[in-house]
Order: sequence, then structure tokens, then C-alpha cells
Amino acid sequence: MTKIKRTTAILCSCFLCAALAAQRKHSVILVTIDGMRNEMVTSDHMPSPFMKQLVEERGAMFVDSVLTVAPSMTYPTHTAIITGKTPLEHGIQSNGIFTYNRAGETRYNLYADSIKQPTLWQWVKEQGGTTASIFWPVSTASKWIDYNVPEYYAAPEENWKGGAMEYIRPVCTPEGLLAELEREATGRMTDATLRANSFEYDAKSAYMVNYLMNQYRPELTTLHLITTDYAQHAMGTEGYKVQQTVASADNAIGLIIENLEYMHLMDSTTIIVCGDHGFVQARWRLNPNVLLTQAGLLSQEPGGEWQGCFSTLGAASYLYLNPELSAKKQKKALKEMRALFENQPDSIRSLYSILDNQEIIELGGDPMAALCIDPVAGAACKNNRTGEWYGKATGGYHGYMNGCTPTCLLIYGAGAKDPHLLDGLLETGNVEAGNSGKKVMKQTSIATLVKRLLEKH
Repeated sequence: MTKIKRTTAILCSCFLCAALAAQRKHSVILVTIDGMRNEMVTSDHMPSPFMKQLVEERGAMFVDSVLTVAPSMTYPTHTAIITGKTPLEHGIQSNGIFTYNRAGETRYNLYADSIKQPTLWQWVKEQGGTTASIFWPVSTASKWIDYNVPEYYAAPEENWKGGAMEYIRPVCTPEGLLAELEREATGRMTDATLRANSFEYDAKSAYMVNYLMNQYRPELTTLHLITTDYAQHAMGTEGYKVQQTVASADNAIGLIIENLEYMHLMDSTTIIVCGDHGFVQARWRLNPNVLLTQAGLLSQEPGGEWQGCFSTLGAASYLYLNPELSAKKQKKALKEMRALFENQPDSIRSLYSILDNQEIIELGGDPMAALCIDPVAGAACKNNRTGEWYGKATGGYHGYMNGCTPTCLLIYGAGAKDPHLLDGLLETGNVEAGNSGKKVMKQTSIATLVKRLLEKH
């Protein structure tokens, strides 16, 4: 080949690559690591080599502190991420649905039509794009997700006939999607090969994302990794099991990036990794319903007489009044209930704040709650109605109203090095919280970040 022909061939190749790159649509993969804390990326004793390398050597943008919505509970926070709105606005106040003291009934916020605000999935679809989602909370039956394996389960677990994955299979869309993923990406998924607290869960979730990216190129893919949450609830913020699950989640991130690089998609894809909330070490357990039952204001078992009932948010707890009571009786009952908690000994009273309805609303919480017991970091409310009203505890907590469980965020890939990417999205560092000089973002700003990345490309 002559020098002129060789030069012409190289130029044609360059122009062709540029043209293909220009035609290639931009994608965002939004990954939540349940219970992700800043130190999971920044601390030397946490085994997260993929995320550490992204931040330290490969130019990923790192936001040190993401301030969660209230409460810092998985379903309200995930819905805040996908809508950019608070629970007051988007309507998902808790993982579960308060059932007004009815017996034998446990319900969860599973279905996407419970969300009262437009989602990122809807926004992408209205722009003519394609969407995919793996194990994202409150996504079941979403008409805005093209390829959807939702987080879906029943309580009690005895209802999972054939195992959890068989219970999920009928609600995956389109019909046959889970079988396609098993055939092409993961192998058969059963309780033996995929459990929510297993390392296989993280890896196979990544395999599903990789297949969907390679086969369908969705503009937006959402993924929820959950093993870190199970470990921290059981162990607290430290321990071998926590480190193992951090390594498992980190490996899933590595698998996704490895696939993007191999498929030459990294230059047209941005991956955002964030938490839904952080965690704190458990020290104290509170059972506010015990005080209500002792005062004759709540039956010891669901289904009996009641004037008010607490429903835990993981740590904080909302008080709901019996709607069948007259306004006068509700007011009297609320006064009596509040006094029960105000008049505790100082050693116990120092473990929590009491928020009234207006304070709950100002924090973006449930307007139907009459008040809220919001414990200090390390204490948490449970739903027990009998036994001790307070005691010591082990494990880990989240689900506060007071902002004590922030998370973090990293951005890698196309557009991540844009110095203006986070313009207008960062908060002023909170000196009291030790955030001075660090990047701080509200959780509700993540939706704007995703839109900005997709609009710029």
C-alpha cells in the first residue's frame, strides 16, 4: 500500500469511528449500593479496589456526602432518587404500608403506580428512549420500564411458593424476560443460586445489566444491589461480613465496567454509583408501642381496640391515630401519648426527639403522621407491643429523620470529567457535620444529574 493510500485509509477509519461515535446513543447506568457509606470507598480497610481505582486513578467524580430524604429508608430514598422529590411529594413514606392495626395483614410499597411524581424512566421514555431496571424498589408493573425485573416479594415468606425467584417471575416484563436472562446471562436462578443476601445476587445482577446493555442499549438502566444492607443490619458498620459484602458490590461494579470496556461502550456510557442511605452502629432499641399498650391506648395484638399506633421507619417511628375517632378524641389521645414520651427519665429521653406533624411535613415526611419519635444515631424504634420499652441492641440502623445516615456518590465514564457537571447541584459544606470543604449533594439532585448527562449527549 502506498503512503498516500495508507494515509487515506487511516483518515477514512478515523472519520468512520467518529461517525459511529456520533450516532451511538448515550446511556446512564444508575446503581444503588444499599447502605453505602463514604468509607466504603475512601477507607483502606474496606475492600473496594474497583471503586477506589475509579476515584483515585481513573478520574471518577466523587461526592463525599449525599444528604438523604427523610426518612432514610430504602423505598422512600430510592423513589427520591428516581423522581427528584421528597416522600411528601412522591408519596412513598416507608417500605411498608401502615394497615391501621388490622390483623393478619402486611403490605409493601411494591407497585410503580403508587409513585405520585414523574420518574426518570418516564422522562427517558417521553424522549423516545429505552429503559431497563433490575431489582429497583417500587418499580413493579411500571409502564415506563421496557425491561424490568422488579424488587417484589410477599410477607410472610411462606407465600413464596417455589422460591423467591418463582414468585418474581410473573411480574417481570416483558413476559419471558427472566427466562431470557437465565438463558443468555445468569443460568437458572433459584433460591439455591440467587438470594438477596448472597454474593451471587450482586454478580448475577451485574450479568443481567450487562446482557441488557449489550442486547438492547437502554438509555437508562437502574440497578439495586442489596447485600451490604443485610450485612450491616446483622453486624453493624464493621466486621468481616460487612467487608465481604462491600467486596461483592464492588465486584459487581467492576463486572459492569469491564463489560462496557470490552463492548466499546464506555465512551458513550456514564455509570453513577450511589447509596440510598448510610448506616450507624446499633446501641439502643426503643419499643414505643409498648408504652401505648401499657396505657391502654393500643391492643397487644393487631385487630383490637386502639387509639394510636406507631409504625417503624427502621429507626424513627411515625405515630398514626385511629381515623374513626372524633377530632376531639384524637386531640385528647395525642396529648396523652405525647406525654408518655415527654415524661421519661433524662437517661431515656435523651435518646430521641419528638417531632410534631408540622415538623414532619417540613422535613418532607408523611403528612398523615401525628408525630414522630426520631432517635439519636445508634438508637432505633421497633414495632414490638409487649416486653421492655427500651433496651440495648446490636447490629446496624438506618431510617432516621435527622440526617445522621448520609451516603455518597461517584460518577465515571462519558461526561464525568466535565467541570460544570455538578454546577448548581452541590450544597455548601456543613461545618457541624464535618463536611466543610467536601462535595455535598442532596439526594433529590441525583435525578437532575441523570437528566443533565443524557441531555448533554
